Amino acid sequence: MSRVAIAMSGGVDSSVAAALLLEAGRDVFGVTMRLGLAELADRACCGEEEALLARSVCDVLGIQHLVLDMADVVEPFCAAYAAGLTPNPCVRCNERIKFGAFLERVRRLGADTFATGHYARISWTEGQAWLERGADRQKDQSYFLYRVPPESLALLEFPLGDLTKPEVRALAEARGLPTAARRESQEVCFTDDHTAFVMARHPEAGMPGPIEDSTGMVLGTHRGIARYTVGQRKGLGLSGPKGPYRVVHIDAARNAVVVGAADSLLRQHVRLTECVWRLPGPARVLAQVRYRGLPLPATATPTAVGLAVAFDTPTGGLAPGQSVVLYQGDRVVGGGVVPASALSC
Repeated sequence: MSRVAIAMSGGVDSSVAAALLLEAGRDVFGVTMRLGLAELADRACCGEEEALLARSVCDVLGIQHLVLDMADVVEPFCAAYAAGLTPNPCVRCNERIKFGAFLERVRRLGADTFATGHYARISWTEGQAWLERGADRQKDQSYFLYRVPPESLALLEFPLGDLTKPEVRALAEARGLPTAARRESQEVCFTDDHTAFVMARHPEAGMPGPIEDSTGMVLGTHRGIARYTVGQRKGLGLSGPKGPYRVVHIDAARNAVVVGAADSLLRQHVRLTECVWRLPGPARVLAQVRYRGLPLPATATPTAVGLAVAFDTPTGGLAPGQSVVLYQGDRVVGGGVVPASALSC
């Protein structure tokens, strides 16, 4: 019988995933990732609270539970925000930590495969594993997993891929799991206030500075670049001839926030960096520029330096540091990161 490790987050999704694996007759043990930072001790993710909840679920299920310390994801996230970018820590954590170093650790502990509570699916074509969207389009998490390489996908299991969130809640309640009614985790799961978290490590990201238009005219004063992201309108309180201003560029070197009209953010072409691409050449794709964004028709072309993406119609959802994930139907075929130069003035 193959042995499967299930990543236990202390939430309802991983709890139900563990229960389903066990009920399928699998040899299951639970593992929880802890970031090992004192200020996260009471966090719902990656802290002591999570570990205790995960252990309580494993006790109910009668399976072994282990806690492994993995702290690598926090500082790169903070440094990117301090540099004026808008990184997605879940993407990097999944690539480098959860399905990188963490996967290696559980394999050394004797696991043949590694399961999580993600809402995503894996399909196989000619012996190759492919990532696909989960059945629940409201909870689909394939966007966060696009950087997981094929060799790692081949070792993964997503027991919730064909389920919806309401179905998962009902399964948890029916089994009397202690996490059945637990609230959803935050998008940045290791902190409720990412701004304060970043500024505690990079105080310069909280220093006031000028808000300027594209000509360099000072229109006001910002409260620290960590509080702003490209495309943001809320909190500026500034309007121009075309309506409320939005953030169009964050100049970390000068500690300046540059604003402009909404249409100045529109782009029809972007060259992605840090790319993954699983097709042999250019292809028609659906490009998702944000986790909750609508997939946009586009053409992706691999180049010597990354991926060139041409949208059928201009889009304003791009922010430096964010990922653009590329699909054909439900299948993830590639993606990459929007570089800082993409929207600079």
